[in-house]
This record gives sequence, C-alpha cells and structure tokens, in this order.
Amino acid sequence: MPIQPKFQIGRKERKYFATKQFTDRNIPRELFLHKVNAIKNRTAEEANHDVIMYYGVGGIGKSSLQKQLKIELLENDPNALYTAIDFKDSNFHTPARALLELVREVTFKHKITFPHFEIAYSIYFYKRNPDITFNEKKLPFEKELGILGDVISVLDGMGIAGTISGIVGKVYDTKKNWNLNKEVKGHLKDLENLTVQEIEEQLVAFFAYDIQKAIEKHLIPSTVIFLDTFEALWSGLSNKATVHTKDKWVRDLIGSLPNVLFVICGREYLEWEKYDSDWKDILDHHIIENLDHHDAAHFLENCGVAEEAIRNKMISSSSGHPYHLDLSVDTYFEMKNRGEAIHVENFGSNQREILDRFLQYLTDEEIETLKIMSIPRFYNKEIFAHLIAEHPTGYPVTKYDDFNKFSFITKENDKLFIHALMRQGMLDYTSKDLDEHVHQTMAEHYDEKFTEYAATTINKEKEVQVLGESIFHRKAFMKQDAFIHWLSHDCLPTLQKLQLRGESRFLRETLGNLYEDLGARDLGISLLQILIDMVHLNGEYKRAIAMIDDYFSGTNRLESKQAAHLAIRKVHHQMFFMPVDPLIQELLQLEADLRAKNWPAQYNELLFMLGGNLGVLSGDLTFSRKWLIKSIRHAEQTEQNNYLCRSLRKYTDILKEYGHLSWARAFCEKGIEVARNSGYERYEAILICTLGDIYRMEKKYEVAEDLFEKAMKMIKKVGIKGWEGHIHSSYAELNYQKGDYQGSVNKYQEALEIYKNIQQKWGLIQANIGLERCKLKGVTVESEHPFDYWKNEAKRLKYRREQRLIEETISGETSIVPLIFL
Repeated sequence: MPIQPKFQIGRKERKYFATKQFTDRNIPRELFLHKVNAIKNRTAEEANHDVIMYYGVGGIGKSSLQKQLKIELLENDPNALYTAIDFKDSNFHTPARALLELVREVTFKHKITFPHFEIAYSIYFYKRNPDITFNEKKLPFEKELGILGDVISVLDGMGIAGTISGIVGKVYDTKKNWNLNKEVKGHLKDLENLTVQEIEEQLVAFFAYDIQKAIEKHLIPSTVIFLDTFEALWSGLSNKATVHTKDKWVRDLIGSLPNVLFVICGREYLEWEKYDSDWKDILDHHIIENLDHHDAAHFLENCGVAEEAIRNKMISSSSGHPYHLDLSVDTYFEMKNRGEAIHVENFGSNQREILDRFLQYLTDEEIETLKIMSIPRFYNKEIFAHLIAEHPTGYPVTKYDDFNKFSFITKENDKLFIHALMRQGMLDYTSKDLDEHVHQTMAEHYDEKFTEYAATTINKEKEVQVLGESIFHRKAFMKQDAFIHWLSHDCLPTLQKLQLRGESRFLRETLGNLYEDLGARDLGISLLQILIDMVHLNGEYKRAIAMIDDYFSGTNRLESKQAAHLAIRKVHHQMFFMPVDPLIQELLQLEADLRAKNWPAQYNELLFMLGGNLGVLSGDLTFSRKWLIKSIRHAEQTEQNNYLCRSLRKYTDILKEYGHLSWARAFCEKGIEVARNSGYERYEAILICTLGDIYRMEKKYEVAEDLFEKAMKMIKKVGIKGWEGHIHSSYAELNYQKGDYQGSVNKYQEALEIYKNIQQKWGLIQANIGLERCKLKGVTVESEHPFDYWKNEAKRLKYRREQRLIEETISGETSIVPLIFL
C-alpha cells in the first residue's frame, strides 16, 4: 500500500503518490549494529563508554538515519531498549526537561519505571516553582510517567508551598510498590535542602541509577540513547567561553552509563577532547554526506519517478542533498496529479530553482500563508489562527491540518516547525515590510501571553518562554537603538523582577548574547548591571570583572552614578579572590572624589564596602568600625534603608567578634525590623541567619537552628549562593559546639562544595579551618590540600583574622568561633 503523501493541501483527488523509502547510509548503519553487538558481547566486568557522532549539514538526513537505526535496533534485538530526544525543541535545552523527556520516550517491550528520578524531579519542580499553590501545579507528562502523580498527592497534603522538608520520608512511608531502594533514600533526602541548580545537577545521577537498575532487572542486552539536532543546544550562543557548559550534563550522563550506546546527530564535529583527552578515544565521528548518484537514483525510483532523464536532472540540481530531492519529488507528484506534462526543464538547475518550481504548483493563498508561518520560530493552532486573522491570506483557518501535511513541517509536542532550509527559502521571498509586520504581531501576541502568565503565576516556565519569544520578535523588527531602549526602559522592571527571582539561565542567555553582539557600551549600563549580577551569582567573579573592564575601556568611572556603582562593584567581585589591602587603598583613593559628587547611593556603597566587607575581611576591626559607623549614619541621613540594613548586619558581626552578644542581638533585630518594613527580603534573610549565629554563640541551639532553617528557605527563594554556604557553616559550628564533630564535618563539607563552586576564598579558608579543628578532635577528614596551604593563602590575601584563627587552631586554643560572613 503506498504511503500517503504529507504534501496535500485540501486537494479533492490524488491518483499518484510518492512511496519514499530509506536509502543508502550502509556504512553508518553497519557501524551502529557492530557497536551494539560489541557492547552486548562484553563481560560483566567490562565497563566502557560508547558514543557515535553522526554529523553533517542541515537537511542531509541525520534525523531520518536515526529513525532507521531505531527500526534496525529492534529488528536486530527485540529485547533492546532505546529512548530519544530531539533538541530542536528548545524546551529540552535544560537538563531537567531533557531527562524527563528521555524517561517519557523509553521504548521497551515491558514497562520500566524511574521512581528515584521522578521523586528527584518532583522536588526540583516544586522548588523551581515555589510561589504556586500545590493544586495549581502541573508537572509535564505527569499522567504518562510512573509515580509523579502519587508524589504530587503526598505534596498536596503538606500545606504551604515550598515546605517540602520530609517529603522523601513520606513517599517512602507510603509502602506502595515503587521498588524504591533504601540506599538511595539518603541521597533523595539531601535534595530537600539543595537549591534548584544543585538539584538539576544531580538529576543525571538519579536517571542513570534507575536505568541501570532496569537493565539489571530485565536483563536488557542493548540500551541506546539517541540525541538529535545536537547543535540546537548552542543556538544563539555568541560567547564561546561558555560553550562547554551547554552540554556538560550530556557528558556527565555518558560518564554515568557505561555500556550504554549514545548516538548523537548534529551539524558539527564534537571537540570534547578539549575538556578531557579521554573523549578522543570514546567519540566515534562519522560524517553524513549527500547521496551519490547511484543511491539518489535508487531513492527516486522507489519514490515512483519513472523517467531516467528527470531523475538525473533532480540529482544534478540537488547535488544529491536529501532535503532537495524530497522537494523535487513533491513537485513531481504535484504536477502529475494536476495532469500536467512533466519535462526535464521543469526541474531547476540549482537549489533556488527547485524551490521556485515547487512554489509554482501552490496557490497564492498557500504561498502567502507559508511565508507568514515561516517568520516565527514555530507555530501552533492558536498562533496560526491569530496570524491569519491579523494578516489575511485568503487561506481558511479550518484547513490548519491540511496545511501541516507539507513534507517539510514536523511536529514536536504542541509546536510545529518548518524545516530550516524551507523556512530560510521562504524568508528570502518575503518582503521586509511583511516580515517586520508579522514580527510585530507576534511580539504583541507574546506580550499579552506574558501579562496573562505573570498575573496568575501558574506557570513561571511559560512566562519566561513567552518573554523570550517577545524579545526575539522585537529584536527582529525594531531598529537596534529602539530595541535596546525598549529592553532597558519598558522591559527593565520585568527583567529586574526576573533577576530577583533568580531566572539566571534566561537572563544570562538573553543579555549575554546581546552583550557578545553589541559590547558593554552599546548594551547599556542598566542591562549590563543585571547581566553582571547574574554572572556574579553564578560565582564567575573574573567574568564579571572582565565585563566591567569592557564597559570602562577608555572612559571615566565617575562619568555617571551607574558607572561609579559599577566601579565599586568591581572591587566587590575582586574581594572574593584577590588580596584585600590593595582593594582598600583603591576605594580610599576614590572616596573623596565620590563624596564630592553628592551621589548618596554610590557613596554609601563605597562606605559599606570599606567598613562592612574589606575592613572586616582584612581583620582590622578598628578600621572597619570607623567606616561602618559612617555608613550607618549616612544611610540614616539620606534615608537609604537598604544600606542601613547591610551596615547594621556587618556592625553586628564586629560586635560578635568582640563578644558583645547582647548588643549584637539588638543591632541585628533592628536591622531585621528595617528590612521587613522596607520589603527587603534578601537583607532580612541574611540578618536572620546572623541572628541565628548569635544564638549559636550563646549556646541557645534550638533557637539558632529554627532561625537557620527559616533563613535557608528565604535565601534559596531569593537565590544568594554564597549565603547557602554561610548557613551550612553556621550549622557546622553549632554541631562543633555540641560535640557532634562528624555532624560538623558533614556541614562544613556541604559549605565547602558551595564555596568551591563560587570560588570564594574566604569561605574555602573558613571551612578548612573548621575541618581541621574537627580533625584534631579525632574525626577522619579527607582534605584536598594540607592545612599549611590555607595558612599561606590567608597570608597571601592579607586575611589577618583568618591567620590568627589558623594559629589558634594549630595550638588548640579555639572554642566558640564568631563567623563574620562576606
């Protein structure tokens, strides 16, 4: 029975059909089956990693090859398991959603489950959407997966959103037959106290664990994971320095699954050996090229193109490119169904003529609709109807399904994509005026959707997605200056809201790409400040400094209030890894000039940096107290409550160091009151942690732990990475004081991982001091560096207080240690 052609737009009768069959690719197919069989024949002791990378230009047939390999895999071994994902859908560019799709796409003759991964993903999802009440939440593919619905039911019974402590225990206590492993329970419980980013980084491990257990249980002989359109992971990425971060989770997944074959299709050769030379022996690259004349002719014969001369013309015009051969076949059968005489000259001598010839057999309505639908990156029924209503082409909305039968239109979930080559070809035909008007229509459509999602807060992921599409379309139709003005003025409050919410991935990608294209000056200081803040939160202090230097290249750092603030923030980034004394001198030299400018906020930032951060970090508390008092008085005089909160918190730390705990508590509580009344949740959170640390020093442990727990929830909500480490350090000191030295080690190691991630030298030194004290109490501690290394680091960085703590630790003199956090 002939295959029903996809290309048929509302025709009443069709007598002739193309019977397209997969053709050639013999060497790639043989390679695949050879690799599958080799893995299957390995002994249990062998554990190798296997990756085949098929690469080639767009439209060359890589996706078709993958489909054929899936068929041949099951023909070769009906007991094989495979799953697949196509990165063409940008929804899957995050590890969490990609792994969830891999779970959903598992093909195997028996149903297998991923219970530990699904619990981990549930925790991730709820932390990713903390402001939504449980009955509003909707996990992707919930009904199609194993236990997500049951986990939701457990979560629904726990009350306030965000309160997920104990969820793992409750899930395990349900006694349902989910094949949960008790050994994994502890790892899952750890997720309850991690950030969204930390959980996402660990999801690979839970996915790998579950699939390995399924392989062992069902004695699965062959397991293959297919990854398609791999180049889409880097779409729009201009900053080459961050390329490796986009697919790091894929490398982690491969490393977690020995004897599982990964088949990757993409346009580019993977240069993973740059990150680790071992990849050179693991990756097996094979280029996919155009069909040669023999195979192209065979393909056309199977399609039903009977005339040899026409087949030869099709091959020469397309150069054997599969996409263009497909288009030629579609044109051939469209002519045949119209009853027209078919001649060799009907098929173009080049690829542009192939498209021209194809369009000749469409109606004007179809062509104009195709032009319009090629302008957005994707469309669905709602967008289709909206664009047809706003830009009438004469094509009826009721023929939506007919329109989608073009051979070059593919569907991914609820989105429809026009093949990149066809889309570009249609854009070349589209007038600039129509292109700009459609982009404007789409931008306004997404603006409305954003307002809708932002008002309900039901789906923050969709809120960010539609904003991303709005930005894409506005950039396309607006002049560059107008676009940047819109982004840095009209859109600025929204971007700042997302900044506070912690949408670092979206903001870094959106603003980062613009920064790479435009540079710091043309991007503008308002947008640059947001981008630098996101880079800072990610612990990339040197990157943040480089961006500030880019802005200040050849310009005066006191040219404006914002520039002055950026100059001081540069010192803030530097203090995490550079010696402190030169930074103090730099700000002291700036102080008089900045005071003369009469810029209250910027001057207060400088006062706070001198007294609250650099002075304390240097260990000169007399110097620190002097400048902190100035900062407090200036904040009160100029009614800048944000600086008042920050300065009171640091003054509290100095009082803790001197042992004046009752005074410290009073100042801290005043700061909390100011922060709460002013709506400064991030400052309230760190003040609450500081208050807890005061109670820790007073040995009021229950009160301290309650405050730490409250602070942690608030810190994670506003997304301050360093302070998560500080809270772990406070817990560690509390455990130490109680004599629970192993508990102290555990907490300091948690803090250490965060400090390593953000490259905070003070935190690394402080945590290693704590670990050394525990080691002296008899606890076994594995250290990356000897303790003398940290002693030398404190000396190099001029951290005089930490040098004293190290000497006291070595001599065994330390007892209750005041923690003075950055």
